[in-house]
Amino acid sequence: MEPDAIRDVLTGLLDDSGAAWTSAAGHICFCLAKDGAAWQVACRCIPGRLLVYSRWPFAVEDEEDARRQCCEINAQLVQGAVYLPPDGQPVCRTDAALPDAYDAALHIREAIEYNAAAVCRFWQKFLPGPTL
Repeated sequence: MEPDAIRDVLTGLLDDSGAAWTSAAGHICFCLAKDGAAWQVACRCIPGRLLVYSRWPFAVEDEEDARRQCCEINAQLVQGAVYLPPDGQPVCRTDAALPDAYDAALHIREAIEYNAAAVCRFWQKFLPGPTL
């Protein structure tokens, strides 16, 4: 699928779900929340593929420990990866292969759901410690 066709399917799914979204710098952006956790998601449409990026809304306190946590998480993830960019806010990346329109909506939903499940499962790993 071409990026514009992928974008149309993605934004259609978001519209159907009632999610507010924006388009910025070539990404479709929206927010997700579950069990008190809320984070930003940015999706990038490239030929034949959708890339899904979720960003924790805080920077880690200990970068060395966070990198170790990323390695442990990545050993458990079947799809995608968690990494620590220079700004210190962990990111979870997943993707959906979309060679054609057949089942594109299903594959896009699955990629976003897997990404959200990973963020929720590993949310606590990067939480800042208590402050006094």
